[in-house]
Amino acid sequence: MADLSFVYGTMESGKTTKLLQDNYNYCRHGHKTILVKPLIDTKGGKTILNRLSDKKEVDFLLGPDESFLDLKHLHAIEGAKVILADEAQFLTTTQVEELWQIAHIFDIQVICYGLKNDFRGIPFEGSTALFGFADHKTELSVRCECGDVANFNARLVDNKFTRDGDVVAIDGEQNVSYVPLCSDCYLKYVMAGDKVQEILQRKRLAKESK
Repeated sequence: MADLSFVYGTMESGKTTKLLQDNYNYCRHGHKTILVKPLIDTKGGKTILNRLSDKKEVDFLLGPDESFLDLKHLHAIEGAKVILADEAQFLTTTQVEELWQIAHIFDIQVICYGLKNDFRGIPFEGSTALFGFADHKTELSVRCECGDVANFNARLVDNKFTRDGDVVAIDGEQNVSYVPLCSDCYLKYVMAGDKVQEILQRKRLAKESK
């Protein structure tokens, strides 16, 4: 039987590249695939685009108020072997539940690819829902610049680290970019403010009081 899977990782961990490879493998064996991504992800327009400039046009974009169970979408996925959803962190909880239902009722494999956390380290709504509903989870990893495994998506605006701004800011638009960082480097580069200094001071005081 088909199921719902979630492939997740930080920026640059190869999520979209894996989606495109999975799509190729299914198509090579003659299976019908459906590619979808949330409308809010404007990068690439109607195409799924990875950092190697490989791309594939989606079958449909899904707005935040749209349902996978709308007749127009059900007609599109009829006879499909698999649904591949890019940028799945932007899906709503309801849409994730619908994908889980489609997998188990229609016997269509569903694989979602996305980020776990936003640039502040807080899980996205879609990712939280996927951790609850997905039958299988696979984490992809990439190395931080220091060599450790990255687990944060640090945001830069005009090449300066920041924890401010809207949750959704697309990579490459309005001088926004992202870099994967490990916890230590995230503390060092992104959170090296008054709060971190206060914690370090408390640590020093605790050590001195022993």
